Amino acid sequence: MKKAINLFVALALGASVPAFVACSPEDKDTPAPSISSEELVKDVAYSVEADKNDPNVIHLKSLVKGATPCWETPQGRSQASEITMTLPFAGEYTVRFGVTTGAGLVWGEPYTFTLETNKFEALSDAIWTDLAGGVDENGVGNPKTWVPMDMAYLPYKGTAVVGYMNPDDVLNDGSNITDITLDNWNYNWDPGFQDWLIPATDPYLDSEMTLSLDAAKGCVAEIKRVDANGVTTVTGGFNLNTADSKRPVISFNDCEMLHAAWGDNVCANYSQDLKILTVNPYVLQIATMRTNDEGPWWIVWNFVAKDVRDGKVEIPAEGPEFVETKPVVEPKYDDLATELFTISGDDASYVATKTTLLLDEETPYDLIWWNGASGEWEWIGGYGSSWAPVYGGAGDFALTLNKSGKAELESAEGGDAAGFTISGNKIIFDKEITLLSTGNVAIKGTEFTVMKCSADDNEVVFGIPVEKDATGAWNKYLCAKMTIKPISGGQSGPLVLAVNNANIPANDLFYVNADKYIRVMLYNPWAGKDDSAFAIDPTKLKLKKGQTIKVRFTISGIDWISTPKAVLCAQNANAYGWDAAAYAASPFVTDLNTTGETELTFTNETGSTYNFYGSDAIEISIDLDGTATSNDISGASVNITSVTIE
Repeated sequence: MKKAINLFVALALGASVPAFVACSPEDKDTPAPSISSEELVKDVAYSVEADKNDPNVIHLKSLVKGATPCWETPQGRSQASEITMTLPFAGEYTVRFGVTTGAGLVWGEPYTFTLETNKFEALSDAIWTDLAGGVDENGVGNPKTWVPMDMAYLPYKGTAVVGYMNPDDVLNDGSNITDITLDNWNYNWDPGFQDWLIPATDPYLDSEMTLSLDAAKGCVAEIKRVDANGVTTVTGGFNLNTADSKRPVISFNDCEMLHAAWGDNVCANYSQDLKILTVNPYVLQIATMRTNDEGPWWIVWNFVAKDVRDGKVEIPAEGPEFVETKPVVEPKYDDLATELFTISGDDASYVATKTTLLLDEETPYDLIWWNGASGEWEWIGGYGSSWAPVYGGAGDFALTLNKSGKAELESAEGGDAAGFTISGNKIIFDKEITLLSTGNVAIKGTEFTVMKCSADDNEVVFGIPVEKDATGAWNKYLCAKMTIKPISGGQSGPLVLAVNNANIPANDLFYVNADKYIRVMLYNPWAGKDDSAFAIDPTKLKLKKGQTIKVRFTISGIDWISTPKAVLCAQNANAYGWDAAAYAASPFVTDLNTTGETELTFTNETGSTYNFYGSDAIEISIDLDGTATSNDISGASVNITSVTIE
């Protein structure tokens, strides 16, 4: 249900009310169905008392034993046994008390009480002024009007109406932090204005949300939404809960937070416990969870103060809250003509006279955007969503480029031939070609920006610009993701590396680290040795994205008393650490075969080609501590039977 329960009156400062939750008959500690509605009255089932020292502080307490309480209060719903509320405004307030029983949720009649005095000092926190204009010493409010964000308002995040935030990584930095705190979060996608989402001409941009504090009416929310059907105005209330100052939440009653009409079916909740991500005199950003069939994701609704949008108030150019963003940098190539025709084999690369590009059948297209915070181009990851429907013709695609300047295109949309030239980071055809078309998405044109080109990573990406940032720079591209067709007659199967076991002596290449671990050095650029002194040719130690190196070996001459762990460790790749850290974190740990051959694997998870040569170490690590009768390995020997890359 989109509409939440009516919470009667609008305001309370959160002192100790826990997060608002639904009350359901499945709650624990449910007694037998022996409580009737008539029994749930004040001073019998619950108490409502004003604080002895402050009449605007109200204490609620359940008097029913062995049952889970449920409250409806001006602060929302709660299942706490005791609640303390601070109510800044004089007026009538209503609470309702219930309990869960074996027969379900039983409610008593609402109880109404009156506060005679205002307590404006309870609104002293700056968030009240930033959000709703605050009040003066007489309780006279100064309404604050928020409007949909229509462009970037630096230094604050956002360039348009909404942004998207990964609930599993709210900082968008790989830390996998899920806790959102005020001003400490980041988009994983800021879509800007798009025809398929919210165009720059959308009537929603004329909408307004006015929040005000009134000594007689409490917290007032006036929502004016403009859409294709005209103007709709609803007046209700809001509640700001600042019990946790780093995690403020806002709730609306008798109305919903302002949002665009298309969002009605995206998120079910626009009224209760919405997370405030940013609030200051200039920008307000509120998050609610996506609940449609695309799965849970934070949708961030962006607002700017109307006086800021209208140019009456300027955002300071600097200050402690200033967040530096990096300007868009287009992809650059020293020689794109050469890079487009480079073919990378397992053990060599060369420049061909012809190359054929195939659509990536797993993700044939997607949006890429410039993340001004990280200063990098990043994929949106939206392929397969409602706005990026699955493309079924990827297997029928082949774009063949000849160094002579001729192109042949085969696709589900039909074949075509064209001439082309290469200039800077662009490939330009002499007539319009369509790389793919599905639903409302079409990647076509005469000029394509080459967003990525890497023979080592087997990745070539052609993009067309679809969105500009506030400076006028193209910062979003709709892209076709392509791979390079391998040359026929090339090597098939894994790359087999030659092994020289004579280069694994028991002195310095096979040793005990602090008498706890055996390490067998495959390659270490910091060992001070010539390339020829290692067991394998280190120049071959290059793993393409997703490739795996497999090392098979035997070890003898050690009296084992338990089965040790073994793993391939690297200094920098994948960042799983060495020895004990790797045993705990690496997904490639295995049990050592103490009587036969052990196979260890290490997969390149860095997202691009990883070259060990000259930059990183890779070694076998075996846990010796407590697994052998002795840490003396002078009589041990290792024999590597094979090393392959595939």
